[in-house]
Amino acid sequence: MQHFLTAIALLLAANLLIETASATEPYEGRWAEKLEWCKNTNRDTDEAPITITRRSIETFASSCRVISIRGKAPLWQMQTSCRDEGESDKESRTPITFSLRVDGNQLPMRDSSGVQNYLRCAR
Repeated sequence: MQHFLTAIALLLAANLLIETASATEPYEGRWAEKLEWCKNTNRDTDEAPITITRRSIETFASSCRVISIRGKAPLWQMQTSCRDEGESDKESRTPITFSLRVDGNQLPMRDSSGVQNYLRCAR
């Protein structure tokens, strides 16, 4: 009986770790400068939402791989490696640090060129 209870406890602990690891962070999702831009899903306009995950930041004209994330709610720093539209795979990526602060459905996002303010798109 003791082995059975130990096995159950281990399974529950493993399940808790899996659920914790798969939980989304508040910054993850689609964000736009204006809410009406959220419906723009084609890549033919810069009036489109950006998508942020733990692994990438995708915008109209660039794609960034997340190298590291520091911080916790509501403020994070992301070290990224980015490539702009039109750059080939042979060109080196540009390192960019983003600071993100989630405040409800608002996301100010700072990099070396300044702050961009985003609103959360409905899921």
